[in-house]
Amino acid sequence: MNRAAALAAPPGLPADWPARAFSRSLRVGGLDWHVQLAGQGPTVLLLHGTGGSAHSWADLLPLLLPHATVLVPDLPGHGWTQGAALADLTLPRMAQALLALVAALRLPPPALVAGHSAGAALALRLALDSAAEAGSTAPRVLGFAPSLVAPPQAYTRYLAPLINPVATSGPVARLMARVAAPAGLIDLLLASTGSALTPAQRAPYKRLFASRQHVQGAVGFMAAADLPGLNAESARLRSPVAFVLGAQDRWIPERLLRPVIGRHLPQADVQAWPGGHLVHEEQPERAAARVLALLNAAPSGARP
Repeated sequence: MNRAAALAAPPGLPADWPARAFSRSLRVGGLDWHVQLAGQGPTVLLLHGTGGSAHSWADLLPLLLPHATVLVPDLPGHGWTQGAALADLTLPRMAQALLALVAALRLPPPALVAGHSAGAALALRLALDSAAEAGSTAPRVLGFAPSLVAPPQAYTRYLAPLINPVATSGPVARLMARVAAPAGLIDLLLASTGSALTPAQRAPYKRLFASRQHVQGAVGFMAAADLPGLNAESARLRSPVAFVLGAQDRWIPERLLRPVIGRHLPQADVQAWPGGHLVHEEQPERAAARVLALLNAAPSGARP
């Protein structure tokens, strides 16, 4: 498929949606994708986390466009990407769907994949799968607040009733969306990340969590992630890997992440920045610079 053949923005996408000028819709692999695509140069793929959408990269996108072709999808089950079944929300199936999307757009394979939270886990899965293909080179991986460990006990206690097959059913997800829709509850949820977002940054999340499909996809993605298996496999990844941790992250604390990264990805370059779980949204200029630094790092595997 020629990039120009992709349709306009998907129906129902709000007129004021972040970075809407770059939005496109296309059907690939049984999914109706919403993607944001622009720029020139090597392909950079940006992956949001559980419960997010392409909007979370909106402030980084214009900063990267002079240097790369940037592809930012709504992941299956999230935002305006339609058609995913619960079985499609595992890390391996999402990674294969993303590789098919890149191929359908006739883009070169990603040189770098940056992911936030569960999107960072997905970036590692995609890199591992790319490395396993004959003649393919694994992309560099950059994870912001990577979700590579189980959430803290308090976090698990509150969300445990939702992370099971019953919660991924339509009626329960619909009820969750109805309860989550009031602005106050979403503000509390975002505040619990340890990040300080502006009202404009919080607004897209309030719209997203009013959608039954989005809530169902977010919970399904969270429930399907096999983090222990992914961590064990990541030890064989040879492409450059870097992580940015939020020093005030209340969801995936630095003290839990560092031992896991040190054990499974000891070659990774790890930085801790002031900020919470949404650190890339709090510091988009610095996050964009980090993407470009890793993209342009020497190919020898030296730390960026």
